[in-house]
Amino acid sequence: MPNSDSFRFLFFADLLGKKVLRGDGTLLGRVADLVVVTGEPFPPVESVVVRSGKQRWQVPWTSVAEMNGKVRLRTGAELQAVSEAPVADRLRLGEEVLDRQIVDIEGAKLVRVNDLHFLESKSQLRVAHVDIGFRGLVRRMGWQPIVDGVVSFLRPGSSYLKDASMLPWKLVQPIESAPGRVRIEATKKALASLHPADLAEIMEELDRDQRQVLLERLDVETAADALEEASPEVAAQLLEEVAPEKAADILEEMAPDESADVLSELPGETREELLEAMEQPEAREVQELLGYPRNSVGGLMTPDRIQLYPEQTAADAFAEVRRRADEVAMVYEVFVVDNAGALKGYVTLRDLIMADPSAPMSQLAREAPVTVVVTDKLRDVALAATKYNLVSVPVVDKLGVLRGIVTVDDILAEVVDAR
Repeated sequence: MPNSDSFRFLFFADLLGKKVLRGDGTLLGRVADLVVVTGEPFPPVESVVVRSGKQRWQVPWTSVAEMNGKVRLRTGAELQAVSEAPVADRLRLGEEVLDRQIVDIEGAKLVRVNDLHFLESKSQLRVAHVDIGFRGLVRRMGWQPIVDGVVSFLRPGSSYLKDASMLPWKLVQPIESAPGRVRIEATKKALASLHPADLAEIMEELDRDQRQVLLERLDVETAADALEEASPEVAAQLLEEVAPEKAADILEEMAPDESADVLSELPGETREELLEAMEQPEAREVQELLGYPRNSVGGLMTPDRIQLYPEQTAADAFAEVRRRADEVAMVYEVFVVDNAGALKGYVTLRDLIMADPSAPMSQLAREAPVTVVVTDKLRDVALAATKYNLVSVPVVDKLGVLRGIVTVDDILAEVVDAR
């Protein structure tokens, strides 16, 4: 039994191609792959895939008697057929992980697996790390002794020799395979811990199939946050390929203006199908935004805002902010409207905090320095925000009724995209 009383570290590159001998010492074949049981932080190797010519067998790890230079099996070791289809909770490391892209959760980026690092202890072989460094690739190519020797002679202090580019396996749990057997390694919890902008950037770097795999592993809220940060084209491609029910749930979680941008990229028939699948209040908001040209204020604004009537108090304002916390992600100010919905002014959060809770909004409100209408252009709202140093600009219709707001982050995003 391999090293039952001690431990050692091994690399996958050192195991691939090793001779596998039967119990009587005759050659069975060479190591072609290792199969691990998923679900543990450091999954154990369950079996060894052995290849001889075009034939392949799967040998249980418990049948391995010795592994020093060669792999020697126990007498009577059982040779099992290799399943061509993926097996639940099992992962073929060489076929499904090596040379694939994974998500580095700590670094919030995509990296490539160049080698795998194992710990052999107590008769078990477990995956400990993935090697994403250049040295791992050199090792895989069989050049490590030569390259290490040359670098040690010429540059003994080189980072190549000192830096171990290893990621703990527990950060790269397996998920479903996409067509082409691509895997993006990350758990739902780990993905949800990434900033939405980082997750969106990772999505942008993937091909279409890989994006789909990643999206399927996200919960609705995380997916919505990420797609808000992704380009509308990428978000539309992804939503077009998931079930309409899930796509509708994601669109409902997104800000209405972001949902409208994504839906505008979809074919008319698909767009209508998703609008019908959405809850009606959200669908109506998005449908209204879709009626405005993309380069207009109406197409850029969000209808999400906090508004109250003049007779309501500062305490009422805070209660409304708390009530709608899940709907309105960022609150910059509270708007005051009359019974017809016409804008009468606004109150900053600072003013609300400093005010007496019983103070009416009519007493606290200040006049908006500027408003824009839904038919104005991006340049108009950008100039207004810049001139008055605003974080949001109220949008009204021809009758002065408050229809929504344009936030400075949306203005900046449009300006950057235009460049």
